[in-house]
Amino acid sequence: MKKFVSIILCLLMLLSIGAMSFEAFAADDLSYIKDDMLYVHAVEDEAETQAWHHWQHADDYRAYDEDDHIDLGLTQGGGISEEKYFFMPSSVAEDKVAIMNTYSEDVTVNGTVIPAKGTATVEYTQGKEYTVEAGSETHTLIFMRSTAEAAVYINNPDADGEGTDLLTYLSEDKENEAKATGAIVDDEGNVDNTPIKKIKGRGNTTWDKAKKPFNVTYDSAVSIDGMQKTKKLSFLANYQDSALIRNRFLQDLSDAISMPYASDSRFADFYMNGEYLGSYQITQKVDIGKNNLVPEIDDDTHLNEDGTLKEEFPFICEVDSAAGESDYYIRTDVAKCKLTLKGPEIDEGDPYHDEVLEIAKNKFDTMYTAIRTDADNMAQLVDIDSLTKIMLINELGKNWDVGVSSLYFVYKQAEDGTWKFFASPVWDYDNSLGNAAGVERDLKNMGVSDYEEPTGWWVQYKPGAGGKAAKYTILGWAARNDTIMDYAAQVWFDEFMPAMDTFNSKYVDYGELYSSDVYYSYLEGSAAMNYEMGWLMTTGDWICDHSTLTTGTFNSTTGEFVQATADTTYDINKFEDQYKYTIDWLNTRCAWLSAQFYESYTPTAPVVTPDTAILGDADLDLVVNIKDATAIQKHAASLITLEGLGFECADVRADEDVNINDATAIQKYVAGLPVDFPIGDKLNK
Repeated sequence: MKKFVSIILCLLMLLSIGAMSFEAFAADDLSYIKDDMLYVHAVEDEAETQAWHHWQHADDYRAYDEDDHIDLGLTQGGGISEEKYFFMPSSVAEDKVAIMNTYSEDVTVNGTVIPAKGTATVEYTQGKEYTVEAGSETHTLIFMRSTAEAAVYINNPDADGEGTDLLTYLSEDKENEAKATGAIVDDEGNVDNTPIKKIKGRGNTTWDKAKKPFNVTYDSAVSIDGMQKTKKLSFLANYQDSALIRNRFLQDLSDAISMPYASDSRFADFYMNGEYLGSYQITQKVDIGKNNLVPEIDDDTHLNEDGTLKEEFPFICEVDSAAGESDYYIRTDVAKCKLTLKGPEIDEGDPYHDEVLEIAKNKFDTMYTAIRTDADNMAQLVDIDSLTKIMLINELGKNWDVGVSSLYFVYKQAEDGTWKFFASPVWDYDNSLGNAAGVERDLKNMGVSDYEEPTGWWVQYKPGAGGKAAKYTILGWAARNDTIMDYAAQVWFDEFMPAMDTFNSKYVDYGELYSSDVYYSYLEGSAAMNYEMGWLMTTGDWICDHSTLTTGTFNSTTGEFVQATADTTYDINKFEDQYKYTIDWLNTRCAWLSAQFYESYTPTAPVVTPDTAILGDADLDLVVNIKDATAIQKHAASLITLEGLGFECADVRADEDVNINDATAIQKYVAGLPVDFPIGDKLNK
């Protein structure tokens, strides 16, 4: 207790940032602060107590083993750097930061004296090495600053009541859980101190790795940098994805193509008890209830007012091959998979526990059979639109886990009154988009030799439990279903490709899906810190080779896929190249799929006249969407020429010039933002 009191008292001895009083704070507000450390503050708010983090060595993480060393390529000092780092969030100023000194003597950083048990504002240059004498030791200090959308601090130095710090306690067992205090800080320095009701581990494969993923429940709904408010969040470590983009892109893509229950997320730097843990993706957890991702379902929506079981009720289930005896699941009879009920959550022994599981199993098997046989009543049992889209997302990504795990279905009443399954939300895609090497034995049994390449079909070959001789997964049958595949061609060109046009454009930081350069700008600084901490996987049995790629393009005139004559090479030790490989793989995959769907796609060619033309409709298809902005961008770059009626529709600013400003106005219109021009109205009123 003396240590904590001394820390509070020392904060009264402020220099550069001015004096302030901490008398109103209880000692527990700063109980995570340790002696003999230097700490930086995430915000300028002098009264904020939860957003301090200490300097640390790079590669300084918990519970790493020999396999992790091999996977991460760590050698220097057994994985511990000689230098010390301040891994700072984007809320910190670019040239100065408040530093707290918990040593018993003064410390000087870049010419500024930080008094013992006191604080001072220190100017810094990112990446520059500073020599610091603290205690009896001399240290090399390097400042690094993130570009992520937010930072999250979670603090509890006594997680089990026996003095065990939070990270150690949680890492001991995935089922361990604890309360905590903390701060959510956006890139502008706004702070939310909502307490954490519960934090515990999550995941299957990634839980066994050193960079741990977590589920976090807040006391009340929170928003991270403008996210939809929710109480329950998943902190995805993206341990296996060195590009850090795969999960976020496919989740945001699902939102852009109007899939239900698209999980909103942000890139954030994560700190626990003052220690930087790495770059994380914080996303809405797949959960039920008010202020959560699936709000229509709660723990009693299956019951009538008198407590009896409803004839029809909504539920959410997950195909999960890793389900264990402690999970609320049942083995289906026909689909031959484990089906976990995520809601309503009913404990064993409670009324209708077994009945609800049996109902879910039978309805799922009935849907599975209809998809497998292309039954006439298939559309009455499953929403064809969402099923087709989730199949395409898995095909686009060549997701290794397709149909086997993390595949969600929500059973609910549709707008037409029928009860059916909706295939969503999209979840768990770090083993996709050219990242996973797959299991050689399984691939051989499937007859797939090009799994790592952006060419070749995938989903239809993935079998269910038991290998090649078993039933195919539900998405495997969807990919073999003529009705669904015919619809897939239409959805691919009408919805997926316009979304890809947005992704491949520039400076789009609004709407459901951003442009690639914007995601990169949020990740660049955060990834640099993440890599410095050792979270870079370049080799291993599971991660495929990202050093070369044969790219390809789609010829929209001939409908052909055109491969490059020479491979593109990438420096796998650089985030820029890890990211570029992912985007190149994605675009090549899109080109190959476009060529496959080309023959089955029948575009509707509307006849546009001056009386029917719409302002903003540059490509004259009677719809104002992102394709029109892309057409204008191409015109501005002299790649195409807009003429006649197309030019008039593109000139949304009515200045007889079509340029990037017209494209920007259309992008804002498509995203639902206010614009100063009558985009979407008839050209000639």
